Amino acid sequence: MHTRTLHKVALNGRTSLVAVSVLLGALYAGSTIVTPLYPLYQHEFGLSELSITLVYATYVVGNLAALFVFGRISDQAGRRPVSLTVLAVSGVSALLFLFAFHPALLFLGRAASGLAIGVGAATATAWIADLYGAADKANASRLAAAVNLAGLAVGVLAAGLLAQFAPWPLHTVYAVYLLVLVVTAVLTART
Repeated sequence: MHTRTLHKVALNGRTSLVAVSVLLGALYAGSTIVTPLYPLYQHEFGLSELSITLVYATYVVGNLAALFVFGRISDQAGRRPVSLTVLAVSGVSALLFLFAFHPALLFLGRAASGLAIGVGAATATAWIADLYGAADKANASRLAAAVNLAGLAVGVLAAGLLAQFAPWPLHTVYAVYLLVLVVTAVLTART
């Protein structure tokens, strides 16, 4: 019975493509939302330029771990379970930034973000290719590239606007992003 219910709410092919695109865009947006907040973190924790640069660069550590250790995990474990796990890791990253009371949490949040993006980007891009099918790899590549760039742009723009005009700039951005992750997880679970 539960399986039948799940199939009734599953998204069709075109809607699944949109959902996976949202997944990819949300992950890439998460990689840039911290960018306009660095000066605020620097002031909040009294960090030097070098420290902020190191927080920024920590993303690469998580990203490289994703590529070298988990690069093809979704081929074995499946696109949906890996994507849901990646969204959870993105959520942990956002929570680390949201509740950061020490600079060490910024490093951990940035590394978790890099890990999530590395695994999630590979998984979502492969999923987009799966949904397009082998005959249409060019369109799949174009869509993945466009969503990548849109996610990067929307993330930094939305974070900058929220930091500038919303209350609690170091918190509101991540609260909104956590909401985006929840909606994305619901879509992903139905894809």
